[in-house]
Amino acid sequence: MTDATSRSEPGIAMLGATGSGKSTFLGALQIAFTLQARDWRLWWRDAASREALIGMNTALVSEGKFPLPTSGIDTFDWILRREVERTERTGWFRTQTFTESVEVTLKLADPSGEITGSGQQGGDPRERLVEHLTTSQGILYMFDPIREHKDGDAYDKTYSLVMDMITEAAREPGFDGKLPHHVAICVTKLDDPRVFKTAAELDVLDWDEDHPLGFPRVLDSDARVLLDKLCEISRNGNADVVPKLFEQYFHAGRIRYYVTSSVGFMVNKRTRRLDVRDTENVYRMASGRSLVRSPVHPVNVVEPVRWLVERSVPSARVPLP
Repeated sequence: MTDATSRSEPGIAMLGATGSGKSTFLGALQIAFTLQARDWRLWWRDAASREALIGMNTALVSEGKFPLPTSGIDTFDWILRREVERTERTGWFRTQTFTESVEVTLKLADPSGEITGSGQQGGDPRERLVEHLTTSQGILYMFDPIREHKDGDAYDKTYSLVMDMITEAAREPGFDGKLPHHVAICVTKLDDPRVFKTAAELDVLDWDEDHPLGFPRVLDSDARVLLDKLCEISRNGNADVVPKLFEQYFHAGRIRYYVTSSVGFMVNKRTRRLDVRDTENVYRMASGRSLVRSPVHPVNVVEPVRWLVERSVPSARVPLP
């Protein structure tokens, strides 16, 4: 048996307005892998990344508290690793079995939504964000339909950054007018009753009879349909331009849509299953602060990260258990 290791330093950037759920998504990442893909292990590269991972995970999972919004740019240097057993033919009648360790460094940058707007060009944090975006291999884009209905600024927070990335990429020889990144566009807050009801009306909820908590999900093939419908309620009426912007400036085959909930659905304490009449796993206090109502069971949090990882390390393309 021969051991081998495949390593990658892909860099995954996160985009989305303040309050779109970027920090909560990161806080739910480790529990999501623990519950859904236990053969993957997530840990840290440095002390600051360790503090961030443990702090966000503990607050969300153990204390029911949401992470504070990012100010500036938080960069986390985390590692995903798994062992994969492979068999290769070495002759006409001989094979060799070996264990390959797949190790992926996630250089996740979580920028404040404030520095992504068109009015922030030229500042040092903005320049560092554009540099990180341009050099990253993958982008996690968080679209919060509830926030978009209230504030309607998703397009403003996205357009100028994409244009800055185009400006940087155009300096490279052979630029074909499209950015090379893989992009996972995540529609957040599926547990919110307004999003859940819209998905139900569109008949895009996929029910898994074997799910222990009775959770549904929206298949990736239906995620764009739900996004289009939710874009119709944008305050400024221009949210539908956001996915079109990505499809114009990135390669269509490198874009995938997901519908997520970082905290998952509310679990009924008596039945220990989802009650479709009470889906939201968030409690809002009179002070405006929000808390998690029941245990965190993330929905579609592993999947977009795993897809971006697989684009960087082909040997990581092993089905989830």
